[in-house]
Amino acid sequence: MDQTLAGGAPMTARRAGLLVLCVIGAACVDLNSGEPTVTLWETQLEAEPDFPGVAGQAAAVSSANGTEAGAAIRGAEPDAAHPWSVRLGSCAGPGDQIGADDDYPELEVSEAGRAEANARFGLTLSLEDAYHVEVRLSASDRSRVACGDLVAR
Repeated sequence: MDQTLAGGAPMTARRAGLLVLCVIGAACVDLNSGEPTVTLWETQLEAEPDFPGVAGQAAAVSSANGTEAGAAIRGAEPDAAHPWSVRLGSCAGPGDQIGADDDYPELEVSEAGRAEANARFGLTLSLEDAYHVEVRLSASDRSRVACGDLVAR
């Protein structure tokens, strides 16, 4: 019985030592510092007054490797093609486009009035900035059809 107690004590001390090292090591890592590695942004696209039947959703997933964004609309004119983009600012106070026009394939509307498209660009969306998704009438007429302010989740 003494051997069991004597043999067990060093093992307990070693485990306790490892536990202390793990706790000290974890205390040195600030898990709350910096932005998360991946951020999901979402919005509901709302129609502009001249296009009351159009609605949709948009989302973006942003990481250190860049951003993937997607938009989907319904209630649009069949066979139309609508440019769209992620932009700085809000629908009420729009800013510059994120990425190039070529990064965004047009929303090509089906006979049922629906369209969806995805884009990828090398820029990361920052939690410190505001962004929105804008759908425009055409490449030649940049009138806004629908818009939604992106919210980080």
